[in-house]
Amino acid sequence: MTRSRLKTEQRILNAVGSILLEQGYPAVGVNAIARQAGCDKVLIYRYFGGFDELLLAFAETTTLWWEVEEIITETAADCAAIALPDFLQRLLNRYVAALEARPLTLEIMAWEMSAQNNLTNTLARIRSERGMDLVKRVRALYHQPNIDIGGALGVFGAAINYLIIRTRNQSQQYKTEEWWRLQQTIGKLLQAYAD
Repeated sequence: MTRSRLKTEQRILNAVGSILLEQGYPAVGVNAIARQAGCDKVLIYRYFGGFDELLLAFAETTTLWWEVEEIITETAADCAAIALPDFLQRLLNRYVAALEARPLTLEIMAWEMSAQNNLTNTLARIRSERGMDLVKRVRALYHQPNIDIGGALGVFGAAINYLIIRTRNQSQQYKTEEWWRLQQTIGKLLQAYAD
């Protein structure tokens, strides 16, 4: 591959992210991407094979999802001194922070609500894999077979996903009120569930 082609491919991939962040998922299309990248749309088909293949390449070259180590920072010794509900609350708070640090991921998650494509499917797969890894780690740290840790994290994670997608373009004051209410509710439900 020539250096010129590599540069053009990177400009095209960067254009996908820029359009998503600046205009949202409805604006993402071959013509808009080519215009943003400053190239002919024929190059998208030549270099990537088409729109879906371009989205897959973008998904594979972009860090869209958190790593388990970003959510679980405690050691096993740390966890011995933390009650399971409090630990799960910490994880969910870090999950929110990890999503807020990834505005591009939020746009793709919003896109996933109305359409499926290689990008949204890849994000869903990665999210599922990381979620399963997270649950395995928590189960290894807390041996409580009577508590469905995966179920609890799944339900609260879904609520967080919905709220963070819905409020991604709202004012900080509005977001703060919404998040405070959700955080209080999750804390109470976790305490009740673990009792």
